[in-house]
Amino acid sequence: MEQISPKILLLGSNVKITNLPIKEVSLLEEGSLPAYGYNPGDDIDLLAGRVSIENGRLEQCLTWLSIYLTGSELTPRLHSVAYGSEKQVFQIFRKRKGTAVEKPDHGWFMVNQILPSEGRGAESEPLVIDNSNLEAVRDNSGIVIIDDSGVPPQVCDDLADLNPGFWCIAMGISVAHWQQWAARLGNRFTLFCRLSDLETTRMEMDSSVNWETIVAMSLRALRTPEVGLWDRESNRFLCHIIVEMFPHGLLYVGPEGTFFRYRKNHLPEKSTPRHRGSVPCYDTMVTSMLTMDAMRFGGFEFCRNYIFDFSKQVLLNWHILYEHGYYFNNGLEFPNLDLSATFPNGSPCSFINTTPDPSFIELPAFSADFDSTLDLVASQVWNEDKKKALRSFFRRPTRGNTPGPYDGLPFDYLDVIVSVLHHLKEEVNRGRGFAELPIFQLGHLRTTDPAEIDPVITLHNVMESYVSKAHVLRPLCIGVFGPPGSGKSFAVKQVANVIARNFEGSPFDFFEFNLTQFASPDEINSAIDPVRASVAQGKVPIAFWDEFDCRFDGQEFGYLRYFLPSMQDGVTYVHGIPYHIGRAIFVFAGGVKASWADMEALLTPDSPEKLQRAKTLKIPDFMSRLRVVLDIDGIEIQEHLLRDSASEEELEELRRILLKRAFIIAHQMQTHWKSAARKTSGLLLRLLLADYKFGARSIEAVIEASRAADRLVYGLPELIAPSAARIHAQWRVDLERRIDQVRKQKGLRAVW
Repeated sequence: MEQISPKILLLGSNVKITNLPIKEVSLLEEGSLPAYGYNPGDDIDLLAGRVSIENGRLEQCLTWLSIYLTGSELTPRLHSVAYGSEKQVFQIFRKRKGTAVEKPDHGWFMVNQILPSEGRGAESEPLVIDNSNLEAVRDNSGIVIIDDSGVPPQVCDDLADLNPGFWCIAMGISVAHWQQWAARLGNRFTLFCRLSDLETTRMEMDSSVNWETIVAMSLRALRTPEVGLWDRESNRFLCHIIVEMFPHGLLYVGPEGTFFRYRKNHLPEKSTPRHRGSVPCYDTMVTSMLTMDAMRFGGFEFCRNYIFDFSKQVLLNWHILYEHGYYFNNGLEFPNLDLSATFPNGSPCSFINTTPDPSFIELPAFSADFDSTLDLVASQVWNEDKKKALRSFFRRPTRGNTPGPYDGLPFDYLDVIVSVLHHLKEEVNRGRGFAELPIFQLGHLRTTDPAEIDPVITLHNVMESYVSKAHVLRPLCIGVFGPPGSGKSFAVKQVANVIARNFEGSPFDFFEFNLTQFASPDEINSAIDPVRASVAQGKVPIAFWDEFDCRFDGQEFGYLRYFLPSMQDGVTYVHGIPYHIGRAIFVFAGGVKASWADMEALLTPDSPEKLQRAKTLKIPDFMSRLRVVLDIDGIEIQEHLLRDSASEEELEELRRILLKRAFIIAHQMQTHWKSAARKTSGLLLRLLLADYKFGARSIEAVIEASRAADRLVYGLPELIAPSAARIHAQWRVDLERRIDQVRKQKGLRAVW
């Protein structure tokens, strides 16, 4: 590619940023420090070195560009112009322990930002084009606007007249006020915005923990009149928009379509940067990468392949920033990153990228059907319709997940089974069968279902917050529902195990009680005694009250009233004497009621008598004291999913259930069987399709009781004998034979 020398203008609001690196020191270690007012052993904060001052994000962009240009073929002529009255920002940096690479010169993160009393977003002095800056602002190939004032310069028409055909990249602290730029420049205008900017639109940008909801809420906010970048008549965006979801996600919307990439096996971490410290330069890095590509291509080429490559490179660089932070060499410095991207024939749109990547999603075009799904996913409700919408929002074609020559052939439930069987076989034999699946994992709990991971992560956040509080008034009360063997206690234990990693030694003790084994309410107090003893030892006990909805004294939910004092006041009464429980977690697992919806139905009965009965049993009082509710789906395969006329939606449901089974089977095989032995397809198929009587419990029982022989190959002879297997499972032998016929007809030897 021939060398070009474009003229580029960087236009930024006048901001002075003072960076203050501090360190924690001991007066005993420093020795000569004045200790007046301190004890000799006190630790205090001191300035670590030179205070650095930069001219806002405008200078950050120039720094990134200079880093990039050092090793590139481009030789642009860069000019910068600042406008408005000066605003000051102070940023305090601290070195964080335990960074990914332990070196003395990096690992610095911003822990506090101090804005001036007048703040940002107030009216700023407008940019005036006159003889003092005319030479810099005219005849530019491209213009980059970095606005820290909240009110971007309204000189679009003037700049368009002075710079015919120029492209423009803008980054501000608000997504509003850019309508003039988008309307005038169209495809030549790209707006880079932060997720926090969308939160200020008051468009219900809640603290959701799955990507589907955050992307849906972002799309909905970007299409509001308040933002003003959506053309309702043409049903498209006026310009290109890139939304950062640092550190693990990047969204593109624009005339070219809608694309989203997230970091594999990572969920949103909206609050994490505030806890561990942040790297303020991550947004200017993206703006600089866009600038470099715009200079190279003479504009924007936002085709699918470009977004695929660009988003991947951004997340790689963000990961380095997120783990390593700033360098410190007598002053804060940016780390060296690769801001380049390479494409065949020098153009990102000159080839077709067919690389399978489950973490890169192309969303459908905006339409009535997609809009209705988007509204459901972005809504502030949680019901079956919301779950269904979540599961379909990022839906990938079922056919695309299936190995073998399926193009042009009918696709049915048998093919779905073969597809999941392939993943399972690759996983248990080679450890890579689930690598290309969009898996979210918490401990050993794995799922591809956003409707399942959402409440689990919410439970994690609530439990982690409770454990970290300085003082608590009462036990944290959680409800867990699901059919027998769905993994209710397993999910809670995995959440606890992940939280325990943040402590030296697990802070938890786990107690299980089944209320069907209690003879009287007095036994509840006896069960709480070891819980209180655990608290006294500095632990956080997790008391799992199984089948809390069982009968006592002839009444369903007969035990509920006896839990109310401990749930509300944090005390238990023994012979009328109150005893404080302390920091503990009570998990109430349903036995009779398989879902939270079944519990809620008790509050809207079909007769006043039933409602009065529910109040007498204290069911509303109990439900009001729960803080989090977790519904765990079972793994039963309904017969209507195993038919030739199954719809695409039903095929996706079948695939979701089979994948959940596959995760359980793989985990149990790693636990109970020899890892090095090869497991045959016949064996895995039988385990995958069986009609299990007690859910995941039965899968574990069958694998644990089967013969773990010292052999190179495990097959059907290693399975538990039918006389014993009947306790837990019935084999679907006829279906297994039909699957074998599919394999022979379609030549799927690799799967077998």
